[in-house]
Amino acid sequence: MTEPTSDFGLNRRILVSVPTLQADTCEDRLQLLDDETESVVAVMYDRSADEFLQSWRNQIGTVPNDAQIVDIEQPIRSMATESTNETSGNGDTVVQTVQRPDDLREIETAIKAALESATGKTTLVFDSLTSLLEHVPLVDIVPFFRNVADHLTDCDATGYFYLERRSHDHSTIATFHAMTDATVELAADGTEWTVQQQGNDAPDTPSIDALFDVLRSRRRREVLRYLLSNRGPVDVTELATAVADFEENDSAPIGNQDRRYHTTLYQLHLSKLDDAGLIDHDASNHRVSIREVTDRVAPFLAIAKE
Repeated sequence: MTEPTSDFGLNRRILVSVPTLQADTCEDRLQLLDDETESVVAVMYDRSADEFLQSWRNQIGTVPNDAQIVDIEQPIRSMATESTNETSGNGDTVVQTVQRPDDLREIETAIKAALESATGKTTLVFDSLTSLLEHVPLVDIVPFFRNVADHLTDCDATGYFYLERRSHDHSTIATFHAMTDATVELAADGTEWTVQQQGNDAPDTPSIDALFDVLRSRRRREVLRYLLSNRGPVDVTELATAVADFEENDSAPIGNQDRRYHTTLYQLHLSKLDDAGLIDHDASNHRVSIREVTDRVAPFLAIAKE
């Protein structure tokens, strides 16, 4: 098997796309992880702490000094059990159980606490997003993922988020791809890894925080939807009329509505989108065109609750 050679550097969120999450590929999936890791926080849906630590030892050669396992919907496993002590060697292993696989708040709390108590070079392993999606809709996972990413940054840790791509449609995969700093993909035959660094492909791409700040406004989301469906330059008056028509479906029409939309677009929304690097606003000619990088927000628009 060709091993990945990319140095992820300051990247904190790594999407690991594998053809299958079956048990016989578990150790291969750990090839990405740094053998200099001193602390590991592992979120396990389908594997026990013992199984994970044994896979780590088989792949890396040893286990971290500090291993904290967030065990989702599994019986409580004591640190004093013979198998866990044997697998973990001289390291300290703490297992925390979250009883409900859909309890995002409890899972996030457990991850945050584990990261904050970790020492030295710290790695988070989330295994897996595919299992999480069996219990929680994507629209709810997006803010959860953002919060976990913030905790990684705060604690100077790197997170690897595993995804079984055969189980998801393109839109779901694209959403996670957009929220991560890099994507590492294992070929279908399991012989080669490929690495795509987000920053290298699109140096002008807005940060994920900037994207979410822009997408908080429904009106800006409607602007982007219209521009994505009309790739050429669009007159601002045409755009204001289209956005007004979108929102009239949810409320009674108001007199001079198009003019009001035209005003708010000029005064607030278009400049915000332009500053974020998602559109080009030619104010002198009253024209708006979308930038190629805006394709990155399409998955979020698809799952937004309106």
